[in-house]
Amino acid sequence: MRKQLRAYDVAMLQLGKTQGSEAATTGDYDGPYNPWLEHFHRLGSHALKLMALTVALQRDVLHVYRDLGKMYGEPKFLQRYQAYVEKVTGANVQLVESLSRDYDKPEFGLQFTEIEGHKVPVREEIAASKPFGNLLHFQRDTDRNDPKFLLVAPQSGHYATLLRPTVERLMQEGDVYITDWLNARDVPTEAGQFDLDTYADYVREFTELLGPEVNVLAICQSTVPSVMAISRIAEENPEKQPATLTVMAGPLDPGAAPTEVTKLADKMHLPSYLRTFITEAPNGRKVYPGYVQLMSFIAMNPKNHFSSHRELYNHYVADDTHPDVVRIERFYREYFAVADLTAEFYADTVKRVFINKELAKGTMTYNGRPVNPEAITCPIIGIEGAMDDISAPGQTRDFLDRFTGSSDVSFYEQAHAGHYGVFAGGHWRRDIAPRILDKVHEVFKAKGLEFTKPQNETIPVEPYQPVVAA
Repeated sequence: MRKQLRAYDVAMLQLGKTQGSEAATTGDYDGPYNPWLEHFHRLGSHALKLMALTVALQRDVLHVYRDLGKMYGEPKFLQRYQAYVEKVTGANVQLVESLSRDYDKPEFGLQFTEIEGHKVPVREEIAASKPFGNLLHFQRDTDRNDPKFLLVAPQSGHYATLLRPTVERLMQEGDVYITDWLNARDVPTEAGQFDLDTYADYVREFTELLGPEVNVLAICQSTVPSVMAISRIAEENPEKQPATLTVMAGPLDPGAAPTEVTKLADKMHLPSYLRTFITEAPNGRKVYPGYVQLMSFIAMNPKNHFSSHRELYNHYVADDTHPDVVRIERFYREYFAVADLTAEFYADTVKRVFINKELAKGTMTYNGRPVNPEAITCPIIGIEGAMDDISAPGQTRDFLDRFTGSSDVSFYEQAHAGHYGVFAGGHWRRDIAPRILDKVHEVFKAKGLEFTKPQNETIPVEPYQPVVAA
């Protein structure tokens, strides 16, 4: 076992040296994996479904007993007790069923947007199709001439629909496109590998397809491959750079501010981790399962998740229609819908981004050549949440010093916002989106190009001020 692990360490080093070459991006993943993980997961999933059926059977038996009691004149106090037991059992059924359900990829479901007080129809169109993901366009039925946005969704276990609130807000004043990544276990092995360089290839291709007037918004994990892609465009075709590049709450410099994620990476023995948590999907592709990533997410903040489900359970028992029931259920329908990552992408990202911190150290390569953020000359906007515990404050901000080729670098830290609050919720709608839109309009106005005036008030974003060490 130790010899095998050492051999794989050497292989991973070689992978880093040849990253992006044809040999590194074709063929099957040949690293360590766990052939039993998928079987254990299915066994556990079936056991949970059996539990849900058992609880449902108890509920149905109680219903029959209640009806018999009413028919034969059962005492009122006993009927009241049975009614309470039925509520508890019914709550058990609802909760267990929600935990045992298989959640499919959610729909964006954004059929309308509000423009100038009117509901405007929206339809989803696939602007470009690739083996591992599509470029999705939200086509609005409006005459507004709005700036074009490319949202680069992260590949971190959840679908791009996690950015539904981001799209919903931008659609009011922007022509929005998004990278809609597919579940890796649904992609046939004939499609080849998908690693960090392939991700950057997709971002580069989509950016060039939409043209230099597009504004790229990279969120969370996607900030790293987006910087890789835009850097290469800036080197080879400077005129094809996007109009602006926004990096939001991403691990550009993971060492700048430790989190539970970076601490795990710092002490991780990657081959052992891969041997435990990489599995083989039914179609033969090696994947890092979404259900493992979901457990990791929950383990980072178990108290909040337990508290939310306890609150939901109490509402079920009370049989009330509290608005929080809909809110919590909607959140967990999205949260529990997870997608697998390709094994090579997961291993590549953990090793190069979090363990070696290659982008921050200036040693990152893309398709065999160094990544040079200094080559980017388009305006840069950095966004962070002051209470972000996933990509903590500093991981994005401190990397802004690397964009020396751009004469226009801005930064905004949103007070009281956690990781998801950067791109969803009130902070995003009222404070962050207006700043991004203001900067985008300012950039185009300086070029002599003007769009339709934003229907909501915008807010200027301050220039980035490097942090001076004491």
